[in-house]
Amino acid sequence: MNMGKLISLLRTAQGLSQTGLASELSITRAYLSQVENGHKEPSLVLLRKIAEFFDIPLAVLLADENETDPLMMDELKRMLGEVLVIKLSMAEHRNKSGKKKSKSKLKA
Repeated sequence: MNMGKLISLLRTAQGLSQTGLASELSITRAYLSQVENGHKEPSLVLLRKIAEFFDIPLAVLLADENETDPLMMDELKRMLGEVLVIKLSMAEHRNKSGKKKSKSKLKA
């Protein structure tokens, strides 16, 4: 997984829009979009801000998708697993909330 996709996954797992994360990082939404889509390489300063914001090791963001270090790949897989669990949980919550709303509309 490349860095931009990882940033996007972490952002969406926390329920943040690009505008929201960009604001937290003091950058523009357009620049964040370019980073997430792989069109721009963020500076080391920005990468440190991102790592700090998501409370992850900087090395995880810098890991090459072809990285052979098993410890780094294990850490990345663990993090992504947690992110995916969060995303699924959020999706289930949204689905349940949506169903409740639609039922209450039917009663009215």
